[in-house]
Amino acid sequence: MDFKRIETILVLTFLALNIFLLSTYFDKNYNDFYQNSSNSELNFVDEMNKSNIKLPVFQNEKNKVPYTQAETNELLAENHNQLSNQTGVIEENGSIYSSILSNPIVLSEDKNLTSKDIEKLNDFVKSDQVLFGSEYQFFRYFKSNQQIVYVQIANNIPITDGTSEIVFHLDSNKKVISYEQNYAGPVTVQGDSRELITDKNAVDILYQNNEISADTTVKKPILSYYRTLNLEELSMYAPVWYVEVVSSTDTQVKRVDAISGSILKSSMLDMPHSDEKDKASGKESAELRSRSDSSS
Repeated sequence: MDFKRIETILVLTFLALNIFLLSTYFDKNYNDFYQNSSNSELNFVDEMNKSNIKLPVFQNEKNKVPYTQAETNELLAENHNQLSNQTGVIEENGSIYSSILSNPIVLSEDKNLTSKDIEKLNDFVKSDQVLFGSEYQFFRYFKSNQQIVYVQIANNIPITDGTSEIVFHLDSNKKVISYEQNYAGPVTVQGDSRELITDKNAVDILYQNNEISADTTVKKPILSYYRTLNLEELSMYAPVWYVEVVSSTDTQVKRVDAISGSILKSSMLDMPHSDEKDKASGKESAELRSRSDSSS
């Protein structure tokens, strides 16, 4: 008998059997994991529904987005003198331009912000009355604060952390009487695009960490940029999911890092603006009105 041949056949048979058993084992584990993940996801939705949490329609697609960078600049300070029909000042550090309009922008009498109101403001922002206005887009209307916010768009994504925005202030007659602007500057892409978690993943993470209470409404998450590094010469912006959670008493802004899935803590840059920032804006506006009155 050819024992060597028999030995080889036995070894190959055992190897094939082991490969088959390992493959069966891993397939079973994968299927169990997939089923458990799907069940957990369904249970999540069920739990939120039972807690009367209203959810948006999710895109639930994985995107790839890079980091972006903006160099520190004084472009507002260098260019604001060319603006007309307004009285404006630059803060000492040159980061914010505050303006009182000579001719307030009259919006519609509707209590809410209409599409025609936005069109009128878009025309103003894109005109020579606003610096770098072509880089900003309408973002939110905060009715309780009588504020309309435009944000800078970088890499086709809005910067929603308050570091590059135009905040318009309305009076009781729904006229735009003043605004503040800050500007991150020209933004460049840094590095390769990175795969992001989905908008639904972001809401799941918030719910798991008790950031979403019962009887609330979750607005559709917005993919945006958030400043994660602020150095003397430059700032770095990372992609985050901006999520508004609306309750019967207020609206809270939640942010989830779109790459790591970590929850970002609130800061003074959150919108709607804090009372401290509103007080500061009010003080600046009073000073501007005083200068405007004395010059007229």
